[in-house]
Amino acid sequence: MRRTSGWELEPFADGSAAFVFATEPPGISVLDRLTWYVLELCDGSPITQIEDRVAGVAQGLRDARTVARARLRTLEERGLVTIGEGAA
Repeated sequence: MRRTSGWELEPFADGSAAFVFATEPPGISVLDRLTWYVLELCDGSPITQIEDRVAGVAQGLRDARTVARARLRTLEERGLVTIGEGAA
């Protein structure tokens, strides 16, 4: 997964979440901490590696890999990430 361009991320002052300001189409999204973390992991890494990293830090989640995949879908739907070559 890779981050797309055309948006800027601005963390809340307390670090609890982050705004995403998109230029095209214009809009504002709010990412909770976990979704923000997943976004940061989208550096060309395969989806399975992202899921493993989320599972490593979110041990209290019953099915962290499923949660990670759901957050990736959300980010993709918002146009913030795209599936790159070898990402599946």
